[in-house]
Amino acid sequence: MRTLLITGLAVLCMYSAAANPEHSSPTEEENSLIASLNKQLDSIDKKLIFKKGHVSLADGHIELTVPEGFLFIDAEQARFILEEGWGNMPDMDVAGMLVRKGFRATNLENDHSFVISYGAFGHVDDNKNTELDHDALLSVLQHNMERSNEMRTEAGYNTLQVTGWVMVPYYDNFKKALYWASRVKVNGSDEEILNYNLRLLGNTGVIKINAVATMDQLSAIKNALPAIIAQTKFAKGDTYADYREGTHAKSDWLLTDMVAGEKKPNILVATFKWAGIFLLAGAMSTAYFKYSKRKLEKAVA
Repeated sequence: MRTLLITGLAVLCMYSAAANPEHSSPTEEENSLIASLNKQLDSIDKKLIFKKGHVSLADGHIELTVPEGFLFIDAEQARFILEEGWGNMPDMDVAGMLVRKGFRATNLENDHSFVISYGAFGHVDDNKNTELDHDALLSVLQHNMERSNEMRTEAGYNTLQVTGWVMVPYYDNFKKALYWASRVKVNGSDEEILNYNLRLLGNTGVIKINAVATMDQLSAIKNALPAIIAQTKFAKGDTYADYREGTHAKSDWLLTDMVAGEKKPNILVATFKWAGIFLLAGAMSTAYFKYSKRKLEKAVA
């Protein structure tokens, strides 16, 4: 299904860009493609099951109370949307998604949402390198993005460029939370996207929260985060305070590694893929809906 959805939207995008809105009309083949896409896109939304209240994620490592104004989509459905619907690469760490009420997987211009994942790579100690050199980290991040672009190109994704900080990396020792946000340009496009990241440190791993958003949704992301942090918690025995030297596995990751992706060559692919594919698919979808609107207007006239 993924191939048909992405390819179909791309074909519609190209047709819409080339067509003269005043005189052109779709061919029988194009009408057939539109009908097929509409049917498949609609079937995705009809199958979604949204949850409220308390949910347990990542094999019981995470306890979440869904914040007011949001709905939860479980791991299987979230991966289906991200991978089959939106064309992301597979990621077994995904534990679910928090989406705004009214969310439709097929409306790729949705309001902001949050992908929640769990990285089970041990206890990350915050006693080292908590002083984050923002300029140095940005340089490393930009360099590592160049390296990750090679993998993105091989996988058939647009290449990306980090153009600067939206929010410099900051570690909250009380909440055991690491925040940062960068401005990212999709090469070949004039658009810039928001890459907003949050990491919560625990005993056996890290909760990863990535925003799927555009730059104009930054204030909405900041407003939503306090409630999400307050209601996304490690289960008993998995908190940072539960760590015991010699009993639990300790990670060799540092805080700077999580921002710059130094420990894992493809970490930036995982970090940026949500927003990158969101923008790509959104551009295709926008062209498709504009085309559909023109067709409707001509029919009415």
